[in-house]
Amino acid sequence: MSSNNDSIAEKSFDYIIIGGGTAGLVLANRLTADPHVSILVIEAGSDRLKDPKITTPGLLTLTYDDPQYDWGFDTVPQDNLYGKRVSHSRGKVVGGSSAINALALIYPPRSSIDAWERLGNEGWNWDAMSPYYRKFHTFNKPSKQTADALNTGYIDEKAQGSTGPIQCSFPEFHGPLGKAWPETFKNLNFPLNSDPLSGQSSGGFSYLSTVDPTNWERSHAGSAYYAPVADRPNLQMLTDTLVEKIILEKSSTDGIIAKGVKFQHNGIPQACIARREVILCAGAIQSPQLLELSGIGSSEILKSYGVEVIVDNPHVGENFQDHPMTGMSFEVIEGLPTIDMIRDPKVIQGAQEAYQTSRQGPLTAGFHSVASLPVVEFLTEQGQAELASLLKEHITTTMPTTEPSISTQYEILRSVLESPSEGSIIIGMGASQMHFDQALQKDIYAITEPENYVSFLVALAQPFSRGSVHITSSSVSDAPSIDPRYLSHPLDIEILARHMMYIPTIANTKPLASLVKEGGRLLPKGIDLGSLDSAKEHCKRHIITNNHPCGTCAMMPLENGGVVDTRLKVHGVNGLRVVDASIFPMIPRGNIQSSVYAVAEKAADLILEDWQGQKQGFPSSLADFVGA
Repeated sequence: MSSNNDSIAEKSFDYIIIGGGTAGLVLANRLTADPHVSILVIEAGSDRLKDPKITTPGLLTLTYDDPQYDWGFDTVPQDNLYGKRVSHSRGKVVGGSSAINALALIYPPRSSIDAWERLGNEGWNWDAMSPYYRKFHTFNKPSKQTADALNTGYIDEKAQGSTGPIQCSFPEFHGPLGKAWPETFKNLNFPLNSDPLSGQSSGGFSYLSTVDPTNWERSHAGSAYYAPVADRPNLQMLTDTLVEKIILEKSSTDGIIAKGVKFQHNGIPQACIARREVILCAGAIQSPQLLELSGIGSSEILKSYGVEVIVDNPHVGENFQDHPMTGMSFEVIEGLPTIDMIRDPKVIQGAQEAYQTSRQGPLTAGFHSVASLPVVEFLTEQGQAELASLLKEHITTTMPTTEPSISTQYEILRSVLESPSEGSIIIGMGASQMHFDQALQKDIYAITEPENYVSFLVALAQPFSRGSVHITSSSVSDAPSIDPRYLSHPLDIEILARHMMYIPTIANTKPLASLVKEGGRLLPKGIDLGSLDSAKEHCKRHIITNNHPCGTCAMMPLENGGVVDTRLKVHGVNGLRVVDASIFPMIPRGNIQSSVYAVAEKAADLILEDWQGQKQGFPSSLADFVGA
C-alpha cells in the first residue's frame, strides 16, 4: 500500500528496498507473499500507473527527457565522439525503466549468461537462469493472421512462460515494413531457426513486446508486479522520496552491517531501520552512487568528496557497459504509412480515437523488428584472416595482465567474434525517421523532415569498452559522473563500422527493397559509407545509447573486480544486497529488460533461502541514525 511519509518515519521493516523499479518491485511482490515479512519500498519518482503516456505503447517517446518520468542523465563529454554528451533515459516512476522503455522483450543467448559463470559466479549460467526467464512472463499467442505476417513460427510455446506477471505479445497492428523484415533476412541467409528462449538464436525476426493484449496497454513492473499486491498490509511504498544514504554500523563481532536508510521527504530528514536487509535496486547509475555516498567505494574518490570510507572497494562504479548505437534512415515509397505521418494533427487524432474507443491502431504497438548477426565481412576466408589480424593487434598483444576479470571478458568477447553463429551486433528497424547526431532522446525521435522514413539501428551487442559511474559530491541531489568511454577500445569501432556498412545491403534486399524509395533521401544528410574510414567517421559522430547501462556493481569475486558475491551480497557488508542491472558482470546480447526480471526473480529465491526462519535484532531508537 502507498503510505505518506509521516506514517513511515522511524519505523522498522524486515526489508527496505531502495528503488521501486523493475527489480525492486519483483522483490516486493515475491517477498511479501509471506504475510509475516514486512517490506518498505522507497521510490524517488511518482505513482503514474494510470498515466496514458506510460500505459499507451505508441506514446513511449513522450516520456523521454521529461523530469516527471525520466531522470534524464547525461554522460561526460566523450573523447571518441568529438566531445558529444549522450543522454541516458532512466525511469523515475513506479515501475522504473520498465515503465518508459521501448517494450522490447529480447532474450540473451546461452553464451551471454554462461559468461557470467566463467567470471567466477558459480550457479549463474544459462541452465540455472532459464527457468527465471520463463517465470517472469506469460506468452500470449498471436492471431493466425499476425503469426503468418510476422513469421512467428519460431516460437516454441513449451519454452515460453505461462504464469508470469509480465504479459507479452506480438502486435496485431503491423504494416508492410514489419512483414518484410523476417523475409528479408531469410533472403540474406540469416533466418531465425529457433526460439530465443532455447538459448540459441541469431538472424532476423519479429520480437515480443511487453504489451498486455487484453487491453493493449504496457505491462511493466509497476502494473504487473506491484499493482496486484499493493494492498497487502505487509507492503508499504514511499513515493517522491529520495534516499540519501544507507546506514552502516561497525560491529566488533559482526563487522559492518547495513541497518537502514536515511532519506528526505519535503526537506525533512528521516530514517527507517531494516531488521534483516537493505536491498539496493536503484539501477546501474544510482546504485553505485548510493554505495559511494554511504562509504562503500574507492577510498581515493570518497575522500576527495569528504565521504567517510567504511569499505574501501575501488571496483564500485567501474565496469560500466552499454549498447552504443548508431544508424541511418531511408525514405520510403510514396503512400507507405510510417510514424512520420503523425506530423498531421488529423492522423494523430485518428490514432488516439482508435486506441481510446476500440484499442486498435498504431498506438497499440511499439517496435518489433530485430536481428542479431555476426560481422558478415568476417565470414569469408579473407575476412577470417583480417579478423585474426585485428584480434592479434588489439587483444593478444595488449591483453591486460593485472586485471584478471578484464582478461577473461576479452577472451569471451573474442570467442563471440570468431563464431559464425554468434551475433556481435543487434540491428533494429523502426518505421520513422531518426536523428543520430542529436544528444537528447526526444530530439533523436523528433519528426523534423517532411518525408516518411524507415530507420535501421545498429548497436554493439557486447562491446569491449568499459566505463565508470562515480559521485561528484557528497550529496545525492548531484548527478553522478557517467563516463561510458564509448568506442575507447579500438575493436568496438572496427566492429560497429563494418556492421554499419552492411545496412544498405539489408535495405536493398527484397522484400524491404520494394518499400525503400529508389534514389530517395537519406538521414543523416550526406551520409558516406563508401569506405571503412568513412563508416568509422559516421559512427563517431552519430552514437546514441540503447539505454542499457549495466555492470557497475559487478557480481564477481572481490579479487577479480567484484562488488557483490553470487548471492548478490555486497562484499564486506552484512545485510546489504544489490539487485538490478548493475550486478551484470558482462552485458548480455539484446535488450536487458528480460535479464533484469530474471535476475530479480532469482534474487527473490536467494533472499528467501538465506532468511528462512531467521531473525535479526534491531535498535529500538533511531535518533542517532537520523542525525548520522
